[in-house]
Order: sequence, then C-alpha cells, then structure tokens
Amino acid sequence: MNRLLNDDFKEQVRSRTDLLSLVGESVALRPQRGGRDYVGLCPFHEDHNPSMHVYTDRQSFRCWVCDAGGDCFSFVMLRDRVEFREALELLANRAGLEMPKQLRPGPAGPTVDAKQKMYQVVAWAEQQFHEFLLESPTALRARKYLRDRGISDESMVRFRLGFHPDEWEWLIGRARGKYTIAELAGVKLVKEREGRGGWYDCFVDRVLFPIRDAQRRPVAFGGRVMPDSRYADGPKYLNTDEYPLFLKSKLVYGLDEARETISKSDTVVVTEGYTDCIMAHQFGLKNVVGTLGTALNDNHVSLLKRFARRVILLFDGDVAGQKATERALVKFLSQEIDLRTLTLPGGQDPADFLMAQGAEALRGLLTQSVEAWEYKYRLVVERYGVDSIDSRHRILQEMLEILLEVPAAEGAGLAAKWREREQIILGRLAQRLKVGEAFIRDRLRDLRQARQQRGEIPRPVEFATGNRPGGTTAPATTPVLTIPPLPKFPTRDEQAELDLLLALFAHPEQAELAAREVSPAEFQHVGLRRLYELCLLTLAGGQSPSFERLTLQIEDLALSRLAVEVDERARQAAPRPELLRHLLEYYRRKRELEMHSTEPVHELAEEPIAAVPGPATPEALDEMAKQRLRRAMKLHASRARRPSGMAQPGESNDAHV
Repeated sequence: MNRLLNDDFKEQVRSRTDLLSLVGESVALRPQRGGRDYVGLCPFHEDHNPSMHVYTDRQSFRCWVCDAGGDCFSFVMLRDRVEFREALELLANRAGLEMPKQLRPGPAGPTVDAKQKMYQVVAWAEQQFHEFLLESPTALRARKYLRDRGISDESMVRFRLGFHPDEWEWLIGRARGKYTIAELAGVKLVKEREGRGGWYDCFVDRVLFPIRDAQRRPVAFGGRVMPDSRYADGPKYLNTDEYPLFLKSKLVYGLDEARETISKSDTVVVTEGYTDCIMAHQFGLKNVVGTLGTALNDNHVSLLKRFARRVILLFDGDVAGQKATERALVKFLSQEIDLRTLTLPGGQDPADFLMAQGAEALRGLLTQSVEAWEYKYRLVVERYGVDSIDSRHRILQEMLEILLEVPAAEGAGLAAKWREREQIILGRLAQRLKVGEAFIRDRLRDLRQARQQRGEIPRPVEFATGNRPGGTTAPATTPVLTIPPLPKFPTRDEQAELDLLLALFAHPEQAELAAREVSPAEFQHVGLRRLYELCLLTLAGGQSPSFERLTLQIEDLALSRLAVEVDERARQAAPRPELLRHLLEYYRRKRELEMHSTEPVHELAEEPIAAVPGPATPEALDEMAKQRLRRAMKLHASRARRPSGMAQPGESNDAHV
C-alpha cells in the first residue's frame, strides 16, 4: 500500500480519537498542570501510586514506572494485546471510519455502518433479556434455577445474564418498529420457518449468557434450556450461529471481566462452561475464562498467549473432561507457553467444587497443577500400566503420536525453542520408560517419515518471534528490532545522540541542517538511530519531522515508547535552538579527530623501520627502539598541529541542554 495513503488514514483515525477519552474508558484520570496533563493508575503493572500520564496537547501517554507509552494505537495494542493493524481497525471502527481496501485482510466484510448496526442490535437484545430476567414474574423460575446453581444476584447483574420466555415471537414483537426482521436475522437472533414461512426467535425458554468480544461488546449469546422446559429434550446448550462479529473459534467466555487480572498474574485458568467461569469469579478467582462449547484450537491458543504465559486447563474430572484436556494438549505443545492441567477429584466440575470446598481449596489445587505432558503420561500409564514390554510400547507409541502432530520445523525463534522442548520431552520419556533416548529419537523420525510418505503431514506451525504487546509476535522472517533502554550514565557520544534527537523534537524545522551533517550510521543506540532515520525519511517526503508525524510511521511498541520518552525529555528540557549548532560542531570535530588519529599511522606505516646491520645484539635492538620512539614523537607532533580551540569528544563543551 502507498505509505503516504497509509499515513493519511492513520492520521485520520488518530485525529478522530481523543486519547483522554480512550484511556479514561479503563483508567480513572485526574487533571494536572491546568488540564494539559492527566494522571491515573497504570493498567499495565501493579500500580498503587498514580504513574500513568496522559498529555492532551501531544495526544500521548507514558507510565514513569513501567515505561509503557505511545499514542492511541500503542494504548490499544497494550490494552487489547493486539498487533498494530488490529489496533488501527479497532480505532477506525470506534471512530466510524471505513478501513481502506488495501488494509483489509481477506474478503471484504460488512461496512462500518453495518457493523455498528449489528453491535447495536445485539446490545439491545442483551438489555431486553437482562431486564426480563431481573424484573419479570415470568422469569421467577429462571432466577430460581440460577440461584440453585449458586449464582448470586450480583453475578447475574455483573455478567448481564438474561432470560427468553417460552414464546416463539417474543423478541420479534419487542423489536417491532425498532429493528427489522432482516436486522435481527443478521445477528442470528431469529430464524425463518421452513416450509411454512414466517420467523421465530432462536432462544425460547432459555437462560442466556451474553458473549462479549475483547472490547467488552456483546456479540452473541449462549443459551441453557430450562430443566423443566417442554423443550428439555433438545440441545442443552445453544450458541448463536456464527456471523461476521462472532466466530466461536476466536473467543472465550469472560475474557472481558478477567483480562486485567490475567495480565497482572500472567496466568489464565480455562474452564469448560459459562457457569464454572461465573462461579470462579464469584468466589474471587478473577483470572478464569470459559470455552464456548467448542474444543480449544490454535486461535484460542494465540488469543490466550496475548495475555498470559501460563495456561491452566481446569476441566471436569469426568471422562469427557479428560478427553478435552488430551485434545487441547497438542494445540499448546509447540507454543512458547507453560500449559498445565488440573482435574478435580471425584469427577466434580469447578462450580460444584467451589460450592463444596471453597475458593482456598481450589487455589491450593491450582498451585499443584501439573504440566500437560506429565498429565498425559500419567493418563496413559493408568490406562496401560508399565509392567510389561507391551504396555511400555503402547505408552511410547501414544506419547510419540502427540509429538507427530507438531511438524518438524527449521529456523530460529520458536522453531528452535520447540526443538529444545522436544529434546527435553524425549529425554524424560527415555528415563521414565528405561529406553535409550537415541532409540526414541530414531523412532520419532521414522514415524514422521512414514506420515510424510502417506501424505499425512500436519499443518505447519506458524513459528514467530518478537515481544508480546505485552505479546505481540512477528513472523520469524521479519527482523525484530530490539531496542535497549536509554543509558543511565551515558558516555559523551551517547549523550550527543540523545541531545541531537532532543534538539530535533523541540525544533523539527532544523532537521535539514542535521541531515546535511550527521548520518544515521554515526548513531550507536539502535532506537535513537531508528528515530533519526524516520526524521530524515519524513524530511525527504517534504514534511517537517514533528513528533505527531513521526509517530504515525511507528508501529512498534518499543520504538513508540522511546519516542514518547524522548519527546517528554525535550519538553522538560526545552533546549535552545543553538544546541543543534553545538552538536553539529561536535560531530565535525569528532570526525576530524578520527581522521587525524588514523592518517599519521598510515603515513608512518609507509616508512618501514630500517633494519640495523649485523646480528641482533642488544645494541641493535636498542637502535630499533629509538626509531620507534622517533616515530611516536612524530605522530604526537602531528596531532599537536591540529587547529587550536577544538573541543574533542570526551572533553567539556558548552553544548548543554
């Protein structure tokens, strides 16, 4: 895509996004400095003393403790753990802007207006269901059912639970004059009757659990049929059919309530259903989410990885729960994630266990959760035993079958890390089964080759490297820019690099002077070098490299954070315009010194030391030493002839901020 068009659209999105309002959606802010600076508790670390600053005049933010910082795009990337393009799309939708075709992944979906209408219809339906549950006498049996399950009235309100009565056109009737049948059908709230014509509601006589996306917007419903319903013989649970806003494979239940605690604890607990998730939150376990009646898949793994390094699968202790855990194992195995499992005793589900044993008992068990690989090994040992050759052969075969689901991959990043993990697993397996590790490795290779010959090759793992936005990842083929922090005790050269950026951030109109004198190659700090390169690129495009213009070109969180830090330092220091002149003189003298320090050596290198005739006696060696001394004196004299008054790098000068 044309870079200027891309930057123009990003500027359009940013200009329609008030950062104060955006941050204020999740952080309580109070004004300082006459309203130019707002401060609040940082949501990206355990903050007890407000350290998050929002600068309204620059539309930037920075935490002075954890160094999180950037613009509106950076904030969404950190808050929602998404890549830049997703943050751009989220903010574009928030601002009511259509994404350019060149930026849309895959086939075109609904327009922004159409999406907004869908969100509006689902939110309206959620309100109808929720109010009916809380207020209608008809919903008394639904309220009693939820209370009997242990769900409190407070949790019903917090999770916006609802109820649809036993009427086939109840929602259609309420929508009359407000939303059309087509609009209700577009979000899968109603269906057309087959053969007879007409339409009917989808969730008749069901308790409803609203399903929200990462931005806390309701997009779908999970419906549990009432136990005493005349439709109890039908599906026990029924989810909204998929449509553009709702893909079951990309969402988990309760993430909107849990994500802050998940991020802070770096641990997410996954349960099988809505009730288990709600009960966990009700008992104070706030980092719990639930699946949506579907098996965990690669998209779920990618979603959970954004928020936490450790995932604990807390499935029911019955046979179905054990099978669900085993199926999930392979999805996480190749990922750089600590997967653990916990099966509750007696086949209990988490909700029943909490009611019987309480939160502390469950917390204690969670700390004892075992690695998923160990869990699988224990299951197959329980299944086959280890006393015979046949049982050990079965265990080996079943354990290797899991590894076969992860394709062998070459390269660096997670591919290399997976090879390391595989070696550890094979070593453990050899030790447990008392079989040679080389034999197991050869057996795995033979099984992989046999699969390839049969064409049964698993889908390649998309190995990636990079930093989470908190987890954002980048393709392994994309070089990751590792940006170190600014040095606390900089050398003279390091200080000059920073001072040059401070001067340009304070006086961007001086960039052309700097461009004529200083090359990016003269920068040692990789982050400052990249910022200076962006200044020159912006200048080459005919624009002044202002802070606002530079940040439009930055899609990397670490670089955005550095840009905000440099900008804030420049604002605090308020460097004088003449600073740049001193810095350019510094760089000129530095280059001149480097020339003077090398030229004499080259000249003298052309004057070989004359060999002293005769044997290598001490007197002859003394004569050669004298020649070397004369050459050193000549070099010193040549350096002394440099122009007077030249301040050298490392010496004091008056180019202070």
